[in-house]
Amino acid sequence: MRINKYLAISILLNSLVSVQLFSQADSKASQIYEANWESLLAHEVPQWARDAKFGIYAHWGVYSVSGTWDYSKPNWGNAYITPYRGVYHHSEKNESRGLFEKQVGKPEDGYGYKDLAKQFKAEKFDPDYWAGLIEKSGAKYAGIAAMHHDGYAMWDSDVIDLCAGKLGPERDLLGEVFTALNARGLKTFTSFHHARTYKHYQGIIRKLKEQPIAAKVDLLDMNLDNYYWFAGDREIFEEKRYALTKEVINKYKPDAIWFDGGAGKFNTERVLADFFNMAEREGKQVTVHNKGNFPDNFGVFSYENGHQRPLYVSRTWEDDTPSAQMFFDWPWYKGIQYKKPRDVVVRLVDLVARNGGLLLSLNPRPDGTFDKGQEDLLIGIGEWLAQNGEAIYAAVPYKIYAEGHTERLEYHETNSKGKKTRAVQPDTRRLNWEDVRFTRKGNTLYATVLGVPPSGKVRIKSLSSQTVISTPDMIDRVELLGSGPVEWSRTRKALEIQLPKTLPNQWALVFKISVIGELDKSKPDVKTTRMKLPKKTN
Repeated sequence: MRINKYLAISILLNSLVSVQLFSQADSKASQIYEANWESLLAHEVPQWARDAKFGIYAHWGVYSVSGTWDYSKPNWGNAYITPYRGVYHHSEKNESRGLFEKQVGKPEDGYGYKDLAKQFKAEKFDPDYWAGLIEKSGAKYAGIAAMHHDGYAMWDSDVIDLCAGKLGPERDLLGEVFTALNARGLKTFTSFHHARTYKHYQGIIRKLKEQPIAAKVDLLDMNLDNYYWFAGDREIFEEKRYALTKEVINKYKPDAIWFDGGAGKFNTERVLADFFNMAEREGKQVTVHNKGNFPDNFGVFSYENGHQRPLYVSRTWEDDTPSAQMFFDWPWYKGIQYKKPRDVVVRLVDLVARNGGLLLSLNPRPDGTFDKGQEDLLIGIGEWLAQNGEAIYAAVPYKIYAEGHTERLEYHETNSKGKKTRAVQPDTRRLNWEDVRFTRKGNTLYATVLGVPPSGKVRIKSLSSQTVISTPDMIDRVELLGSGPVEWSRTRKALEIQLPKTLPNQWALVFKISVIGELDKSKPDVKTTRMKLPKKTN
């Protein structure tokens, strides 16, 4: 049968229109979230993010190259905060500038951050080894900082040239990390720290223009605007910042993202809508980590090193801390000292009992390897979690979340001049066998004792016979995780537990308490804290 050609064309056009309409309908259906807070606030923290409790990321980039990180000494390692302190300092007498000139070259000869980036090689970086080590640590989500304050992208970017794919390693570091993590079934996380980049560099530019060397400084060379993308007008910076963030979202599809330093007027709502809509299209459950730059009760709230957090927070939250000892020890440097597994485990236990979690930052060397102290830390944490993780993962606070030291245990660091610096909490050194932290899961109660009593007997006052644990108020069995059932008795003063001769660890002993009837699942009777709403953003 012959078909009239006009009829055939008509059928074809109708088909194309139908396909287009269906395509538009599908596209519209996947765009659930709009770029406004009324729409975005409908997004909820997924259950996996509530249950994970322990995550890992890494401060790793061009700033790792210097091998110095002491604010009291000359360095340009803190260029990740602002390169003016070392790389582009106008004074020849500045010790930080002298260090940069010795290793890289003089700014007046055209040497700058792009040349420093060439020394960041990541030549020994093995993403599979990273992922394996992270998996051993017991972390449930992980990644690296995608971009820090220096404006250097840790991926192969199509937006700018100041990136790992084109300058330095010439590798897609973020992509390789994500691929390795995905292969092991771990959730992926990345952070953006470039909210302050424009402000930092504009201050540098103003000061440089006052100097006679300004004409030769590469930062001011407009032909290098794809390296120094933050040196122009604010409008250009805002659009490129949006484009860079969107590129990571669409290209790597992270499970969680975090914005450090405030969201500000940088297309925040657009970025979040893009992120959530990507998740809808991909069938993913994603979350945002909130550092006080988003509305109240939005995402996972993050406290840097426990700074300014209350004793108990009712919402989903985490404590962000470096794996090195000091508060500001984010990147690697020569002579760096790491936390001990016991300190991190105790901190994690304390945080989970208070309804929180822990995000631990790693300190990779510039070549992509880890110090032995770093590896020992992760393996030690993982060994404890492999044995006791059921008291951590997916656990929630008991009605009594802490016994012993429950006040703010502030630890003040001291700089080289003996002056106290910003407080860090908790001071895990002060937590011992008299301190107990409680969590529950289903009908099971967990009591974690943060040390070993010299008497060989644990006394938990909060679980005495005067405390209603269950209905009816009866304990059926007490088990020490990693060991087995233990002898116990319950008096008006305490739940007394006889320790076995051989203990599974010396840091944190977890007692699994099974009850007859229904465990009391009342929420902790504490004052909750609400965060302030940020100023309206565009």
